[in-house]
Amino acid sequence: MNFSFRFATHLDLPIIERLLAETKLPAEGIAPHIEHFVLACSGDKPVGVAGLEIHQESALFRSFAVLPEHRGEGLGQALFDRALAHAHGLKIKELFLLTSTAEAYFARRGFQKCARDSAPPLLQSSPEFKSLCPLSASCMRLELGQKAILFPRDTLVLTPDVAGAKMWGVALDKTLLTYFEVAPHCRFDLHAHESEQITLVLEGELFFEFEHGTSCVKNGEVIAIPSHVPHAVFTLDKPVKAIDAWSPVMPQYRNRPSS
Repeated sequence: MNFSFRFATHLDLPIIERLLAETKLPAEGIAPHIEHFVLACSGDKPVGVAGLEIHQESALFRSFAVLPEHRGEGLGQALFDRALAHAHGLKIKELFLLTSTAEAYFARRGFQKCARDSAPPLLQSSPEFKSLCPLSASCMRLELGQKAILFPRDTLVLTPDVAGAKMWGVALDKTLLTYFEVAPHCRFDLHAHESEQITLVLEGELFFEFEHGTSCVKNGEVIAIPSHVPHAVFTLDKPVKAIDAWSPVMPQYRNRPSS
């Protein structure tokens, strides 16, 4: 079965509360964090949810539920992947959760059991820590800096860059990957940057203008630009799709994939 995924809004609060009630999970305290909840839908009907409570550089993974009739279809993993991609984009360093029934499930996904009082104070003051989950619940932690993160296609959302260009970017500490869709007759003015840049053109023709001439990079070709080399970039009559690798990371392009 095909599912669609989207971030929740405050209009979805009653829907999420009903879904959590059906799966016997608490809904208290979700409203202030609703924009960090991912909904899975079958048609127009929400059938799964996963949420994050953001507390500075840490987050609580909570409200993870799939309706019984859709379990065993990979929907839980799909929700989990999208929650982790969103956390990565928000520069979250560690995830915590509390569970009474799913310790083995989360251990298979990299979470490790930890002392409840080892969670940051802001998390410990959340309703889930203070009253919603019993003291007998296992506390588990996942360090995102040690976790490979999958970015499903729907999390890689194009956002505007210069006029006529849209892009997304995903970064680790030392490496950045960007994807650009560039309209005809678009120009990136003369600039230089510390980052080394390697560009692969997927479709169209992309022109790189240097001090001593212009290079036309065509479909399937690559150009490598060392640090601090001034260049402008432009298109002519054809739209372009291109991928760039950068090191070190270009801060303005860091983690622009989601929501």
